[in-house]
Amino acid sequence: MSNTETRRFIGNQIQDIMTSTSELPTTEISPAPAQAALSETAKSTVSEPITTEPVTPELTAAERKKAKSRAANRAAVELLSETYPQTFSFAQPRPLKIGIQEDLVADGKLSQTKIKRGLASYVRAFGYLKSQTDAAPRINLLGEAEGAVTADEAAHAITKLPPPRKPRPSAKKRPTQAHNKPKQNTQPKGHKAEAKIEKAPSPFDGLNEGQRMASKLDLLLNKNKH
Repeated sequence: MSNTETRRFIGNQIQDIMTSTSELPTTEISPAPAQAALSETAKSTVSEPITTEPVTPELTAAERKKAKSRAANRAAVELLSETYPQTFSFAQPRPLKIGIQEDLVADGKLSQTKIKRGLASYVRAFGYLKSQTDAAPRINLLGEAEGAVTADEAAHAITKLPPPRKPRPSAKKRPTQAHNKPKQNTQPKGHKAEAKIEKAPSPFDGLNEGQRMASKLDLLLNKNKH
């Protein structure tokens, strides 16, 4: 084999090796995509605002019990009003018959627990206490008058009502003299009263038109002479 052929052979082998090496799959991971992913994560973490939900104060056990009891009382009163609308009313409460609780229990439409709870809340309401006036008729389960409110009962109901609110002090009235002062007829500054100037009597007064013309001509002639 000549030198030229040897060089060609060696060159072809080198070319084959380079080609086969370049076609092999690469397993090395470039660091650029990993860095880009980390930077995107950091940006999203910084750009997203941190939101916090409002913290509502928790009720204490006593407050929860009180709220639950108030709701149960309200429901019991509503049940009484729905069952006996002729007797119980939120809008226009009327005094109840003495011993109406026994009548409700005997009627058997509601449980004793509902009756006691509903009645206790109903008779403590301000509207019901205000209805306890002297000699006001009391009503039974049928809405009919049965008995009346006594003077002592009416006085006792008044003590259960809150005291009336004091009226707010009104603004002090200003004295009316300042508003009733007579207006002075004052003229604006810088304006002087014009003095009346009396005109001197004219020498032509009492003359007719012809005489006036003649007198004016005489005056002109006399002026020219001077």
